[in-house]
Amino acid sequence: MTTDPRREPSLELQRQINDSIAARNRSNRSGTSTLDGDTSNSSCQSPNDAAGNEKAEPGTPPVGSQFEYLDHPADIVLHSWGVDLPQSLSNLVLCMFGYMTSLDSITINKTQSSDHGTNVTGQGHDLHSLVYSFLDEWLFNFHDSGFVPNEVEVEVRDVWRIVSSGKGEVMDIKRHPQGTEVKAITYSGMRVEEKEGRFDVYVVVDI
Repeated sequence: MTTDPRREPSLELQRQINDSIAARNRSNRSGTSTLDGDTSNSSCQSPNDAAGNEKAEPGTPPVGSQFEYLDHPADIVLHSWGVDLPQSLSNLVLCMFGYMTSLDSITINKTQSSDHGTNVTGQGHDLHSLVYSFLDEWLFNFHDSGFVPNEVEVEVRDVWRIVSSGKGEVMDIKRHPQGTEVKAITYSGMRVEEKEGRFDVYVVVDI
């Protein structure tokens, strides 16, 4: 697929990005948006990290999470949501990794997070290509390093560029349950919807 860097966003897509930046001071139980210059920043983490609750198995969202898995004839649909686009994208990353292992089993290793979980960038020419690029970069990072985050922070740097970082550790099959491998991100059935102050993202992944 080729992209045209001269392509301008539609008014509707521009509005979604602008609204996500304007909403960055709102928070909910799984993440917080903060104001920092001209960037939108949202951080989300696995809700059972310190709660002592029963650990969720791979492919089962932890209680209180803002993502779920929907059936698909051949693959799986990742569905995440949040009060703004950055928060929904943060949850989308957790959704993908939660299908491959139990996020509750992932602890935060500062060294590994610094080495493998920083400056994961997505860039596109429209909203769908931005989501695809962002999630694909996280999947590539996992295939390259084995790093799994259970906390993700996303910043909107400009209209079609986002930068993220994650806190977690490198997957160890001796300690982390193995779920189903995500092989690739697809454009099939991808949707980004905004309604009543909530952003929903749907992405089909190849398993």
